[in-house]
Order: sequence, then structure tokens, then C-alpha cells
Amino acid sequence: MSNNIYIRKAEMQDCGTIVDLGRRTFAETYAEVGANEALEAYVRQKFSPEKIEEEIRNPFARFYIGFVNDVAVAFTKLRNDRKAKGLEGKNAVEIERIYVLKEYQGFKVGKEMMEKCKQLAISEKYDTIWLQVWQHNSKAIRFYQKAGFVVFETAVFNFTPAMQQDDFLMRYDLYY
Repeated sequence: MSNNIYIRKAEMQDCGTIVDLGRRTFAETYAEVGANEALEAYVRQKFSPEKIEEEIRNPFARFYIGFVNDVAVAFTKLRNDRKAKGLEGKNAVEIERIYVLKEYQGFKVGKEMMEKCKQLAISEKYDTIWLQVWQHNSKAIRFYQKAGFVVFETAVFNFTPAMQQDDFLMRYDLYY
């Protein structure tokens, strides 16, 4: 049986779906760190219905939801209101989040989500797509490298002032 994958732009009525996917995928990604108050507080803050509604309304952000056989299993958030260090002077768009439920990794929905991001960046004439990834998330780093992204810088991600992690900044340059 083949899996039917499709992607569509998220609307306000998808807020609950994004909240659920965000909480679940974030917990799966950081499970090895262990449950702690800082991570739990971060998830409550960043994946609250109010926060996601605010982000969906933001004119500089867009969400897309990925489905496998009509089940929502992934989402991505693109934004164009931030620039990474090292990308000054570039017309760049950020993939702030591209999350796929662990049980659906390997179904190619992540690859299709990435292709959607690239198509949007090309159609909107961006020079570069960039993202930030935890240095210890080797599976995600391999995925991004396979998609053509390269590490160009490092950054610190602040869960809270007391909890930080080292990240890579990765980029994919578009040529016309």
C-alpha cells in the first residue's frame, strides 16, 4: 500500500493540530535530554494555543501541515523577519521549524515538506534558506545535509536564561 502525502497551508482552525504536533515532536526530539522543568516550560510557552494563534496571524510567518493518508504528521514554519549572523545583505527566509512525528519519519513526508519550502523560496525570489539545528541532533543534520544544506555558523539556543544549547546554522543557497 502506498502512502498518500500532501501538504497544505495552515489556517487558524489548524491551531490545535500545530500545538499537538509541536508538543509531541519536540518531546520526541529532546527525550534524551530528559524531562526537566526548563524544557516543559519552553513547550508550554512555545506550543500554547495562544502562542500558535499569534504566530499564524503574524504576516512574516507561514505554517504548512504535512499529511500521510489524511493524518496530520508534520508541520513547518517559515519566517522572513530574522536574519542569521553571516547572512547580512542576503534576501533570506528561515525554516524555523520542520517537525515530523517520529513514527512517520522515513515516510518521505519530511522530504516533501523540505521541497515545499524550497519551492516557496524560489517562487518568492529568496537568495538563501537558513535554519538552526541542535548540534547533537545528528539525524536532523543528516536530513538537512541530504537536502543540500551546509553548516556556516554556530549559535546558542536559549530555552531559558539558565538552560542553553549549542546549535548549528545551516543554509541552502538558491541560484537563478
